Amino acid sequence: MSESPNKHMKLTANLSENLLEHIVSLYLPIQSVLTNRSVSRRFREAEIRSRNLDFSGIYSVRRKQSDVVRAVEDVFNEHKGSEINRFVLILNHIGVEDKIVSWIKTCLDKNIQEFVLDFSKSKKTIEIPIDFSAVETLTALTLRWCKFHIPENSPKGLKLLRTLSLMKTEIKQEMIDAIVENCIYLATLELKQCLMRGILSINAHNHKKFKSISVCSMPKLLGIILDAPTLECYTYEGYVKVFDFSRVVALKEANLHYNRRFNWRYDASDMVRANMGAHVGVRVFATTNIFLEIKNFTFDPGFLWEFHYQQDLQNYDNKCFKSIKEVKINGYKGDKHELIIVAFFVWKAQSLKKLELVISKKAKEQAQGSDYGNINDIKRLYPNVIVTEY
Repeated sequence: MSESPNKHMKLTANLSENLLEHIVSLYLPIQSVLTNRSVSRRFREAEIRSRNLDFSGIYSVRRKQSDVVRAVEDVFNEHKGSEINRFVLILNHIGVEDKIVSWIKTCLDKNIQEFVLDFSKSKKTIEIPIDFSAVETLTALTLRWCKFHIPENSPKGLKLLRTLSLMKTEIKQEMIDAIVENCIYLATLELKQCLMRGILSINAHNHKKFKSISVCSMPKLLGIILDAPTLECYTYEGYVKVFDFSRVVALKEANLHYNRRFNWRYDASDMVRANMGAHVGVRVFATTNIFLEIKNFTFDPGFLWEFHYQQDLQNYDNKCFKSIKEVKINGYKGDKHELIIVAFFVWKAQSLKKLELVISKKAKEQAQGSDYGNINDIKRLYPNVIVTEY
């Protein structure tokens, strides 16, 4: 239960003006500042000096865009602090582009460290006339539905950048090369629904901090090459592509969410098998129930599966899974033939401690009595198997 405004007022009644302003300036996020200014005279009269301008919760279906823009504008007009460390904005940018640019420039003048700009609510990409790659103080940058450019010459800023997340923007290999070369402290790279053709190559061989990469919904990619000795976590969502992880030696967690292509001519089985070599040392492995996809039969029952698929599974070398401790399979349906993949990981993954099967409530409700019994059999036969619903 949330605390009442009266309790907030009592808590601040005995604070000195200097201490109150210090708390408001440094420790309270802007949402709390706005709330307390509406219920407390002392907060209302205090200058806005908050360094954390997080407006992620201010946008809702109950508030008009004009109300949100006015609230953000008021904060920037009244902000008296010398620094703004964090600015988070989720907004429909249509019609207010000039104001957004003004807010961003104010943040740049006050040593901004973290930008989170999400304009996905407008369903239209915005091009902001600001060179983010020249910002020297940035440690985290998230741009969604916002174009991101890097000049032909090496970026002057981004030397301190640790996290970069891009969504719905066009990417070229030259941009990736410039980012990896200049952002020597980069630890996390996320690319989602970005437009890029050909091969995505990450040359982070000399990096000591690079730990995580996520590539989601980029259908134009032909493959991914990683030279990243320190990489620990890898996430991929989309159609099966060829992975070259021959220079990745520290991978601990792999999350593969392969999408099914409804094309009978398309056979991804060879690529799936080839990609298994990239996951030799992983400890946590999450995938979908089409992990081994051969001519779109996936794990459907039938003669071809019984004769061919099961043989392929049994032929996998145990060493490919010797380090896996956790496995998560999304989209499990409870069918009897899916027990094969459960048994496969139990047999092959000698260090396995947890295998989680995620099944939707709808799929469980539609399951036949025998299928429902299979789920109970799994729990009984394999104590380390967990079945969860969503």
